[in-house]
Amino acid sequence: MTHDTTHLVGSASGNQDARNQLGGLLTEFVASVRSVTHALLISRDGLSLVDSQIHKDFADKWAATLGTLASLCESIPGPDGGSMGLKLAVIEREDAWIFAAIAGTSAAFRDRPGSDRGLVDTVLAVIAEPEADAGTVGYEMGLLIDQFAPYMVEPVRSV
Repeated sequence: MTHDTTHLVGSASGNQDARNQLGGLLTEFVASVRSVTHALLISRDGLSLVDSQIHKDFADKWAATLGTLASLCESIPGPDGGSMGLKLAVIEREDAWIFAAIAGTSAAFRDRPGSDRGLVDTVLAVIAEPEADAGTVGYEMGLLIDQFAPYMVEPVRSV
């Protein structure tokens, strides 16, 4: 299923509006999901696209690392030896939970490096406090990805 994205690709201001709206969704997500501290939409090649008001240096480092994680997860062979798209990668550390999920292909970032034919494959990355309920965060990420659909040429269907 594809969505009409002419409002996203028609002008630079349309792209900026879409980025602002995506940033607002990320900021709302952090404010509303218990124990989530940061959310970031990154390109699959590891560039920061939009975030929940994170310091730029941290966002850039996080984007590079989690873009690589998403790529690595997709190349891990499954039980039958084949590869499959990433739904959700979860890392548990003593100081945080770190999540990464494919979020769709967007036309809102066509002027960014790594854009292919005006489209950028995206990853939603989230950091939560160690006491977070990982299942709840993962579920809420799926709902957030559903909200990204109007900004995606190829949206990801959540569970």
